[in-house]
Amino acid sequence: MRVLPVSALLALTLACATGYTGVVRPVVDMLEHERPEAAMERLREVFPDTAGNDRLLYLMELGNLARYAGNLPVSRAALLRAEALSDQQRGVRMGQEAASMLTGELAREFRGADYEKVFINYALAAGYASEGNLEEALVEARRVNQKLREFNDEYGENPNRYIDDAFVRYFMGVLYEAGGEPSDALISYRMALRLYEGDYSGNYGVPPPERLGADLLRLASETGFQSLQSELELRWPDTDWENTGPGRGFGEIVVVLEAGSISGRYEKNHTITTKDRVFRVCLPAIPELPRRPVAASAFAAGNRTGFFLVQDMNALARANLEDHAARDLARAAARVLVKAGVSQLGEELAERASDDSRVGDTVGLILSIVGAVSDRADLRAWLTIPAQIHMARLRVPPGTWPLTVTVNGVTTDHAPVEVRDGETAFVFVRRPL
Repeated sequence: MRVLPVSALLALTLACATGYTGVVRPVVDMLEHERPEAAMERLREVFPDTAGNDRLLYLMELGNLARYAGNLPVSRAALLRAEALSDQQRGVRMGQEAASMLTGELAREFRGADYEKVFINYALAAGYASEGNLEEALVEARRVNQKLREFNDEYGENPNRYIDDAFVRYFMGVLYEAGGEPSDALISYRMALRLYEGDYSGNYGVPPPERLGADLLRLASETGFQSLQSELELRWPDTDWENTGPGRGFGEIVVVLEAGSISGRYEKNHTITTKDRVFRVCLPAIPELPRRPVAASAFAAGNRTGFFLVQDMNALARANLEDHAARDLARAAARVLVKAGVSQLGEELAERASDDSRVGDTVGLILSIVGAVSDRADLRAWLTIPAQIHMARLRVPPGTWPLTVTVNGVTTDHAPVEVRDGETAFVFVRRPL
């Protein structure tokens, strides 16, 4: 009997496949080599489940890849289906919960992390904004408010750190300003500042962008909030805000840079063996890697400006996983107890049927091995979203201007951008890191 746990450990080792991260790695590699169309085709070839428990994840990946490929109709259709499916995924599915207790978390449908559900709306808003449809872009951005309220109502007394999104608030401010709604833009900018100074600085290491001070000063002046303007001028006395943003005789190009790909998850497992049992607890983890530096600038109409960091998706993902760690561990512990009970019951039944305790011991051990092998960490995550998001805002005269973007020394030419007097044009670019 003592050799059987060694065989069990071998079985566990052979069972440790790469999971979703490994399956989708070729897709991400193609995206990092700036081949989004090929990545879409590869996704369709390798994705494990496009209609069942992983359908939401498939729609997310497909929608984002199509956006990067410039195929906005396909992107929008996939992302809207993802949004509708996510809204339908409410409550507890008892069959899936029971199956997950006997096997593992992969028996449950993929519902997405909070930040992933929010990214659906950002991706839709980005598509609309790139077409100049600011009204629909703002509809998607506003949807984030409702989602975040629902998330935190669900968690009750144990809320996540991700209770609001500073980047989305800032992005909403830019959209409001572009749409001629300065009061709403000012409110969004102030909310973004509060979040950057609080949650984002403390939890994700993302401080308020310096550009935000100029935006607040400009909008405070435009809306006539003199007391707020005086307060902001005391805080940022050297900020040149008067030569920023769209205005009479000038338009603006807002460039959103989505840099790199978010880190994939890996499995951390803990195996416990006794002389007649094997148990395993598997949990997902995200590598704690330092943020990769990004030196980037945009150039148009003789003007060059730098990009500023507005979102660190890797930091969001790690924090989200840490917030769920206690819940995941509790479920893993419950699953071990259920599988231990199944092994014990199998041992007793086999011993009664054979009238031989050695047969019962063997059956109990085999059942525990099967239970341990079937336990896998849930590595499913939206892997085509960027690691970081940066923004640049260029004030330019009306006209059609060639645009170049330089990221870490690599310069790329983009299609000329038409800018009208007092209006804002949005450009979304993706670059590898």
